[in-house]
Amino acid sequence: MSVSFATKPAVSFPARRSPMRVAQDAPLATVRDISSAPSARRRVEAQRGDDPSFLRVPAAPRRSVRSSRRGIVVGTLATLVLSIGAGALGLALQPAVYDGPTVVKAAVSGDSVWSLAQGVKSERPLEEVVSDIERLNDLSGALQPGQRVVVPVR
Repeated sequence: MSVSFATKPAVSFPARRSPMRVAQDAPLATVRDISSAPSARRRVEAQRGDDPSFLRVPAAPRRSVRSSRRGIVVGTLATLVLSIGAGALGLALQPAVYDGPTVVKAAVSGDSVWSLAQGVKSERPLEEVVSDIERLNDLSGALQPGQRVVVPVR
């Protein structure tokens, strides 16, 4: 397959300078040495030469030994004051010891302090009746069958 092409253009235009000819006459790019290329290291080196503040080493922040000791002492005292205050508040909020009439009951199998407290006819909250039974009998665990338990009447 052969393709023929015209050597003379079919349409003639006024003569003008083609940009391709100018580009072919001039060099394509300026070639520079890699050592002149910008880099962060060279930029910082240039700044160090310009600014004398770069020559100084930054000062480390001062840390006072006294302030850390002071913090430990203040923290210890605050903890001590808060724990004493919490203990005093707990004692102040504790209900008064029951001083009314009582009845002695024998615990049977399946009885608990809570079940004995539910049998008390009182207007007080059930938790107070339970704490009264525990205080009156020095109880800290489960009841044993046959154990004698002092229970408030009201």
